[in-house]
Order: sequence, then C-alpha cells, then structure tokens
Amino acid sequence: MQPSALSASSPTLSFSGHETFVLRGNWLKKAYDLLLTTPDLFTRKDAFVLLGVGKNMANSIRFWGRVCGVFAREAQSHHYCPTELGHALLADDGWDPFLVTPAARWLLHWQLCSRPETAFSWYFTFNRLRRGEFTAHQLTTQLMDHVQSLGLRPPSTATLGRDVDCLLRCYLRPQLDQKSASLEDVLQCPLHELELIQRIPGQASLRLTTGTRPDLPDALVAFAALHQARHAGRAALAFNELAYGERSPGRIFRLDEEALLHMLLRLETLCPGRVAYAEQGGVRQLLWRDHNDSSLEQHLLQMMFG
Repeated sequence: MQPSALSASSPTLSFSGHETFVLRGNWLKKAYDLLLTTPDLFTRKDAFVLLGVGKNMANSIRFWGRVCGVFAREAQSHHYCPTELGHALLADDGWDPFLVTPAARWLLHWQLCSRPETAFSWYFTFNRLRRGEFTAHQLTTQLMDHVQSLGLRPPSTATLGRDVDCLLRCYLRPQLDQKSASLEDVLQCPLHELELIQRIPGQASLRLTTGTRPDLPDALVAFAALHQARHAGRAALAFNELAYGERSPGRIFRLDEEALLHMLLRLETLCPGRVAYAEQGGVRQLLWRDHNDSSLEQHLLQMMFG
C-alpha cells in the first residue's frame, strides 16, 4: 500500500472510472464475496447481474475497489483479486466488511488521497489545493492548470468536471431539495460521515474543514506518518512536514495543529520503542526506529480496529 511518486514522467493520471457514481457502503463487500469464486467478475457481460446493480455501476464498483486498495488486477490476466487489505477488511470475519466504523471510513479516505496515480482529483484536493475555500469551477480550473504544469495531457473540461462533481458528492451530503440526489447517495456514501467538505451558507463556495477529528484513530495517524516517512526516504519528519506536507496526516485528515500534536505525543505509547516524538534545537520531529518495517504497518492496521 505504499504510495508511489508522481512526476512529469508519469504516463497518465486517472480522472474517470467511477461512472459518476459515489462509493456506496455495501458495494465493496458485495464484490469481494463474488471475487472469491469469480475472479473474472469484472470482465463478464453479466457482472452487473451478479452484483445486482445497473450496468455502469459494475464498472464503478471495480473503480472504487481499486482506488480504495481492496482489489487489484492480476499481472498476467484481466482478473481481479482481493488485496491483503481487502481480505482483512471485507471478509465475513474481517475488521469492518460494511464500512460502518470511523476507522474504516478514514482508512478508505487515506487510500484515496495518498496515492496520486489512482485518483488524482482526490490527491490534489487534499494535498495541493491552494485555498481552503473554493467553488467546483475553481477546483476544476486548478486541476487543469496543474496537470498542464506537469507536462501531461489534461483530460477534457467535461471529464474533469464530472470527476470533481463525483469527488464533492462523496463528501457532501446532498441537500434534501436537490433533484439530482438519489436516496442511495444520501444514505450510503461512507465518506459523508467524515464531514471534510462543507457548504458555505448563502454562497456557491465550499470549504475544506479543519478540526480535531475525535473519531480518527491514533493508529491511522501513525500509519499515515509512517508512509509519509517511507515516501520521503528518511526516518525523521519535522512537525511542519507532518502538518502541511504532501501525503501528511495533517493535510489528508485536515487536522488542526494542536490536535495533530496531541496525537503525535501519544504515538510513543502506541508503538513503544518504535517511534519517538522529540524537540531538538527548536525543531519538533517524529523519528521512526525503522520506517521500512512491514510488521509495524500491519500492527498499526490491526490496532485501528482493535
């Protein structure tokens, strides 16, 4: 689950695949159960029948499973199989097969926003967006400009607009008088509960919220910080990097500084002997004993749902 780097040499960025459908709470479990016995599920013409959804929704479920890191395409075929995370989360005796706990919702949000190669609009919004207040049009324009600045071919304005619209509907609860809102959109998107984006009353603008996130597990903050250290290629990260850097827990989870600091101070108790938070020469930093220890990653994942 380690995120990979994004550079101008990256061949493509993804801005489609969800078919404009937001993630729904029972989709990943439904597909997971079928993939155990039907690995060619997403290449079958009757996939939508087996899944009990509309035709385009079958493609959307494949997209969400991939970008959430619970399904992966096999290298030598068009088949998909559950990942290690998929088994741990979605099995009948898994951590949270129907994504009803805050830990599962925050984990899927991190999966979406920490890997630019899978769902770039999500990555950009929570890592690179220049202002906390924006309109859908402004977000679309900034995305277009950023893709061009990377030397990559941008998608059409219509494609990018649909991607932004889907992103926003994942986090914003539809207004009751919104004609385009389906009952399933209102009730079933797990990311609504995170309240990371909100409408500004009386305006067309939206706001990325910042707060204490009392339902965010300390273990997931540690998990995110561990991956940030791996991507940086070093065991120590300064507080400012953890608060405001790309792929940081502060940016992705929209934590205020005080809340992040309290969480970092608790990590030594969470992972005794494996991480320390200290201040040296006026620089506060988090130091991992071994940031490439895969057993620590699994330990933190299990603690999220313990």
